[in-house]
Amino acid sequence: MKKILSIAVTSLVMCGTLQAQEDKYMGGQIETTVLPNGGIVNQEAPKSIVKTMPHQPNVVKLADGIWSIEGFAHVNCGVIEGENSLIVYDTGNDIIDGKKFLDEIKKVSDKPVKTVIYSHAHYVWGTTSLLENQQTYNIIGHANLNKNIKESKGLGSSIPELAPVLTARAYEQFDIYTPNEGDDAPLFSSPIGKNEKGFMPVTTPVEDGQELTIDGVKMQFFTNYGSDTDDCLMVYFPEKEVILNNLYWPFYSNQYTLRGSMYRNPLPWMEGLRKIRDLNPKYLISTHTFAISGKDKVVEAVTNYHDGLAFLYDQTLRQTLLGATPEEMRHSIQLPQHLAEWPTNQLTYGEMSHYPQNIYNNALGWYDGNATKINTVEPSVEAQKMVAGFGGKTKMMQNIATAMENKEYSWATQLSDYLYKVYPNDQKVRQQKADALRKMGQITESSISRSWYLGQARALENKVMIPHMMLPEVDEVMDSEPGTYVNLMRVRIDPEKSEDTNEVIVFEFTDVENSPQFGLHIRKGVAEYVESPATYYKEKNVVIKVPRALFANYYTGKINAEKLLSNSKVSVNTNKTEAQWLLEQFDWFDAKSPILKYNKVVSK
Repeated sequence: MKKILSIAVTSLVMCGTLQAQEDKYMGGQIETTVLPNGGIVNQEAPKSIVKTMPHQPNVVKLADGIWSIEGFAHVNCGVIEGENSLIVYDTGNDIIDGKKFLDEIKKVSDKPVKTVIYSHAHYVWGTTSLLENQQTYNIIGHANLNKNIKESKGLGSSIPELAPVLTARAYEQFDIYTPNEGDDAPLFSSPIGKNEKGFMPVTTPVEDGQELTIDGVKMQFFTNYGSDTDDCLMVYFPEKEVILNNLYWPFYSNQYTLRGSMYRNPLPWMEGLRKIRDLNPKYLISTHTFAISGKDKVVEAVTNYHDGLAFLYDQTLRQTLLGATPEEMRHSIQLPQHLAEWPTNQLTYGEMSHYPQNIYNNALGWYDGNATKINTVEPSVEAQKMVAGFGGKTKMMQNIATAMENKEYSWATQLSDYLYKVYPNDQKVRQQKADALRKMGQITESSISRSWYLGQARALENKVMIPHMMLPEVDEVMDSEPGTYVNLMRVRIDPEKSEDTNEVIVFEFTDVENSPQFGLHIRKGVAEYVESPATYYKEKNVVIKVPRALFANYYTGKINAEKLLSNSKVSVNTNKTEAQWLLEQFDWFDAKSPILKYNKVVSK
């Protein structure tokens, strides 16, 4: 009885917290403001951001031979002076960022940059600019970094086959579908762009605790303390008492990213913050926020940031033990006042409501313990029944309008989504959903949530088209190991078209050394990757001899199976009709006609 009572009491407490948490989106009095670009945002967001993010270009000299170049790009550039050259930490989003950093570096030192250290895979794209055609150089990074760049451009896809979806969702996250000016203009400028990239691979991968002396500068590397990627590298310069890191952010760390990506484990993140504290540096240079000078200030900063993470993690586990569900915790867990008021714990990037269920799901999976969730109604059927239950389309629209009048925007978006599922091509329905999403975007403090809300609102208004996935480019296929994308074709197999097939199709790349072969055994709805067809138990039925670049054009949707096989550079060991029949058992995506979501006409 005591155990049951304790859970019941906890539930009552959570209900009280739930009401407070929902006020923002459910009738709360939120004031908005207008950004210089015209964007309408929660007035607290720009006030919070200016406290921790460098918005004005500045080169901060922390001590002799130590600089933090801030406000020139989405990332800072740390600079350490050696005897004859310079060491830099992070190079930017593109070669333009790298050039900006180099211009500022030349104002404080005439020594060349010869050592580049990557904090993680997100800001490795300005390297060629910084190295200025140096013939001898060091590029230091985590052992996983080169692989991550190859597989997903550093976006961190936990399953490489889903990288096209991850890429498309990254575009939604970072304001690609919002205008530069006007009501929907972004809170931040987008870090995603079309500028030329200047990545150079890691030449010196390092291990946790490894020490090196480069150009007279002693440094120690730490690789076990990940944050938003699994290739983070923290560097300690003991003689200069400085640490360069990607663990201390200008806002609460994004413990789940809406675009997807790998599970972000708070534990190594917290361990890394404790490591910074225990090393007791005098200076802390971070990837995105202002550099910190003074041992006491560094300890205070990383401790408050650590405790913000610890509160989330431990309270998620505690409430799980007390019987709370992920949906309940997303509303109930919020930082205590002293942590919420620490400047870098602001929620202007992600939202606290995104994080507890991610931790829960990693530990226990999707099932929340409620037996009614084991077998639920199919979403389109559920939507039809909800609309009918509200009295039909007109009644549902009236309920949505009432929710909007009451500023219950979260409820309005949920109701409008049911209606949209039933009437996806009705522009009045689409506009009602767009209006609700736009209000959610205007009152949230989170730049990530805002981008998703406003981008999808604009898509519903037919102002932009948002693809469900983005195919890789030909050069991405060519940069990978030769068999990689043959393997990835497995998940394109159509089970209906291949239900009676039991054949092995092999690609032989004629322009690769030794003409390697890679195959797929199509076996009644399954395609098994065959890395070594020569030793496989089943004989090869179809062998397509093809230059790898042509295969890459086929995989990326530039040419279809018929055009691939009709090319004079392609030969087949049997008739091309059979080869085409096998290839057409796989999904093929036309690069000119991407799969869209929120497109104007939806087939039903």
